[in-house]
Amino acid sequence: MYIVTRERELARARALSGALAIADLAGWQIDRSVPILPMPFRNYLHIATAELLLVPSIEPSRGDLDTVERGTRIARCDALVVKASSEGNHTLYCAVGEWQRHGTLWHHARRLWLSSRNEAWLVPDPDEPDESDAVFRLTGSRLRPMVPARLPAASAGRNSAVGLARGDAYIAAVWSQR
Repeated sequence: MYIVTRERELARARALSGALAIADLAGWQIDRSVPILPMPFRNYLHIATAELLLVPSIEPSRGDLDTVERGTRIARCDALVVKASSEGNHTLYCAVGEWQRHGTLWHHARRLWLSSRNEAWLVPDPDEPDESDAVFRLTGSRLRPMVPARLPAASAGRNSAVGLARGDAYIAAVWSQR
């Protein structure tokens, strides 16, 4: 059990607004019509068109993924866990969980990357090694892993820091508006 503090509520608001900003960039509509999940998962946002649970989270790193994974099994859809930075740069850290019949395949340490034309992707954080180098394009449909070569050619490779900086600036602007 957690004691509700101002810092905890601010972290919760940042995670939620960051998750909603990603949904907006991707063109996702949150389905509020039918609650598909039981009580422990009711704060998850269901995006039916993307077969996705969007999960704003403030729990310790990877600490809540077991619970989210149970939610993916019940809903039979993927998950995108969104956590806001608590110090330093304004950024989001994401984990993408691909629901599969025999378990959920996780891609950890993903950050928002924006091209010069505001094409949104989730890419591996260069400061956090992960077993997968998959990138995910944020479109109105389901998240699917792609190889990094699929990033827009003008912005890929050595200029990836520029796209990450654009993503961080976008999130900083979202947070300053709230």
